[in-house]
Amino acid sequence: MIKRILFFLIITCSSCSSIYRFSAEVQEPAIITLPVYAQNVLIINNTVTQPNDFGINITLNGNSINADHSRLSLDSMVWKTIDEIAIILDESHFFNTIASHREPIRNDSDWLTLPFISPEQQNDFYEADNYDALFVIERLMFYVKEEITINKVGNSFRDSYSYVDLRLDGVIVCSIYVYENTKPLISFNVADSLLYKFMVYNDSTTVLKEIPEAMLNILSTELGNNVAKCLIPLWSTKDRNLFVNISSRMQEAVGYAADSKWANAELIWLTEIDKKTKPADKAKIAYNLAVANEMQDKFYPALEWVQKAKEYIKNEKSNNNQINELIDKYIPKLEQRIESNKLLDLQWGRE
Repeated sequence: MIKRILFFLIITCSSCSSIYRFSAEVQEPAIITLPVYAQNVLIINNTVTQPNDFGINITLNGNSINADHSRLSLDSMVWKTIDEIAIILDESHFFNTIASHREPIRNDSDWLTLPFISPEQQNDFYEADNYDALFVIERLMFYVKEEITINKVGNSFRDSYSYVDLRLDGVIVCSIYVYENTKPLISFNVADSLLYKFMVYNDSTTVLKEIPEAMLNILSTELGNNVAKCLIPLWSTKDRNLFVNISSRMQEAVGYAADSKWANAELIWLTEIDKKTKPADKAKIAYNLAVANEMQDKFYPALEWVQKAKEYIKNEKSNNNQINELIDKYIPKLEQRIESNKLLDLQWGRE
């Protein structure tokens, strides 16, 4: 699927031909494929908060600081992540309903275990509001390394500059359950990092708590963003090329292409290819026809045309490294798009 086209021109001389290079946004399938019926999704917090004495390493002028002095609010981070997941999934319009259960469902303190949700619990959630998929956050874990160096300009902590080197690493573990399957359909994890160096003229609360928590909020949100994007098709930019020369018809065809009128451009190239006698000229137009078909989501005809271009150029004795190179690079791109489109059709429930 093509979303929109952004054009820009790069000219390279080769036998009175030019290369018209443009960018197209194409839809890529989601990393994780869910059953088509999984349309009403409930996000669930199945985590136990990480204790402050694990993974929090803060040093002041090279000396370790007890975690009790910072007491970062790690329990709130999972809700930042859940809120971001819900926003991204809802805005994608890939699902019918996105909701989140606003209470953690675990009441134990064994934060390192990852217990399955029981079939009884699953049924309760499914029946609550006709949900057919459960997106479960199993664990959210952080490693915080903060190195603080104080440059005193007075007699108190307040009268000093603090140079802070802060690194945060986070990992989130998720499972997805679907209706009538008691075991997770899939479990996966996503990791991310955040580096921050700064200088602050303030008190210990800012350095030891406020700034690390602000950065943890950012990292939690980013983890949620990355997790959600595993479940939805996304748009990406692909570079494509067209051959053009000084003839008015070829210029007209590229003009149509620049205006996203690919069917018009295709008709011109279909007429022009029959007029050409040189294999290299036929190869260039066949290549353009392949691109025109791809831009109209006609992937198999596009592959046939680029393969014809490959055959035409085999019969050309002169040096046509540029044409060969573009054709050889384009064929695997088209093959990949065909496979991606099959998966997209599956994910969108298209026949």
